[in-house]
Amino acid sequence: MRAIEVELLNEGMKIAKTIYDDSGRILLSEGATLTKGYIRKLGQYGIPFVYVEDELIGPLQVEDVIHERVRIQTVKALKQVVDNGRMKNDLDLKPISNMVNEILDDLKSVPNVLVQLLDTRTCGTYMYNHSVGVCVLSLLTGIGLGLDELKLKNLGMGALLHDIGKCLNTGEEHTVYGYKILRNQSSLNITAAHVAYQHHEKFDGTGFPRQLKGDGIHLYAAITNIANVYDNLVSNPDMDERLYPYQALELIVAESGKSFHPDLVKAFSRNIAPYPVGSTVQLNNGGIGIVISVPQNFPTRPVVKIIKDNNGNILTKFPDVDLMEETTLFVNEVLNEKERQQNILNRLK
Repeated sequence: MRAIEVELLNEGMKIAKTIYDDSGRILLSEGATLTKGYIRKLGQYGIPFVYVEDELIGPLQVEDVIHERVRIQTVKALKQVVDNGRMKNDLDLKPISNMVNEILDDLKSVPNVLVQLLDTRTCGTYMYNHSVGVCVLSLLTGIGLGLDELKLKNLGMGALLHDIGKCLNTGEEHTVYGYKILRNQSSLNITAAHVAYQHHEKFDGTGFPRQLKGDGIHLYAAITNIANVYDNLVSNPDMDERLYPYQALELIVAESGKSFHPDLVKAFSRNIAPYPVGSTVQLNNGGIGIVISVPQNFPTRPVVKIIKDNNGNILTKFPDVDLMEETTLFVNEVLNEKERQQNILNRLK
């Protein structure tokens, strides 16, 4: 499977991952064949990209880090809390607490899994899905750091609620509003309020709202900061602003010691597949292929099924190249959909 912007979808493509609307109802099921009407409807729902099957090598199985049911239920619970916060009502955080427990259960059921898939977000649920994504990434980092169960639970609550202040103010002040909303919740550990308050602070002291630096930033907020930046980079609704995972990781690593604590950058990076399954990549010898598996311990050395050889020939049989074994080869770049079509699909017509 590979992610394609809705604007670049064509009739006849097959959906590789079920698409849901804002209410969690199925819009298009896995395996559905796209028509003009379906493509138009996806655009109307404000869905920026979807996953489709690869036309050449067929379906590819990729394991998501949490079940879709858990993601949908968490979005619904979070939306209710945000709506109550917007109305300045008392917050019932028990559903949120339950969903953090379920997310943790999912993450622990598949240890050492790499993040390879993004959820397909509509405009109406972007903020909520973003918060779920940040929660998942933060918890994976916390697990990698060896945090105990209670600390993971508090980290998860803070990460999931980090943007709650945006229900009252979408500017930089959302951190202050988030802190004010959460600090008086008797059922919530005070660290969650500090995550909302500090998740835009930077390691070098150039963040906001208080220009905290180094270890003066709470650990949970520092973790959430990295997860927040990464998720925003790879899930941006604007296709011209969205980055591939390897590009986002490069940016995160480049900010190690500046925006982010170096130790946390290392822990965070271990959970991300820079070249997810389904990516179309060009190797340093000029060959082009599709990533079909990613080793957990060496995610920059995937197995690639070659579809165009280093002489420029489009193949009819697609050999596998394991970059763990072919040590002189490496991924040179990831091809976007337009480049893929120019290099491969258009030449087959």
